Amino acid sequence: MVRASLSNSAISAATAKFGFNEARLKKGEKLLAAVSEASEKQEDVIQQKVMAHRQRKKLHAALRKSYMKHLQIARIAFDKDAISSKALQLTGPRAVNLDAWIDQVALFANRLLAKEEWLAKLSEFGISKEDIQCLIKDTEELKMVSLNCERLKTQSKKETSLKKVKLKELQRWVSDYLKIAKIALEEQPGLYSELVQQD
Repeated sequence: MVRASLSNSAISAATAKFGFNEARLKKGEKLLAAVSEASEKQEDVIQQKVMAHRQRKKLHAALRKSYMKHLQIARIAFDKDAISSKALQLTGPRAVNLDAWIDQVALFANRLLAKEEWLAKLSEFGISKEDIQCLIKDTEELKMVSLNCERLKTQSKKETSLKKVKLKELQRWVSDYLKIAKIALEEQPGLYSELVQQD
């Protein structure tokens, strides 16, 4: 619509009489460009967020499987040891919130690594120190991906908000322009129809 106004001398001359001169039309063009840029940024962040969430879901599923296997074996290994069982949180429910669950897995693995006798007991069931270190590494990776998901969620909200602000500004400009164009082109309704049919 703005480009059509700038390229059609009859439209631009008519609207210029009512304050929508070339400079003001160029402002509308800049507003449109700003909305397009904001849309692209928003879409880019949304795509990054989707990818990060997929990665988090995949890592979480793999870590959950590994952790539950280690937890079940630890429950068997320490079934008669109330102190170890309590320290490693072998009983009770697993946390539901992802951050709390990650902390629960990290506590389990870190406490195992801190006690050689616990590692020795688990080795009798085929779990090595390297297995526990791998559990910690995977926990740290999941935590980083989870933090990235939260960062991208916040950034996505910010980009959406910025886009809305720019879109409202453009909508106000377009609304004013169309009202003026309707008045300015009252004697030439074909030009007005041509103008409103533009993208």
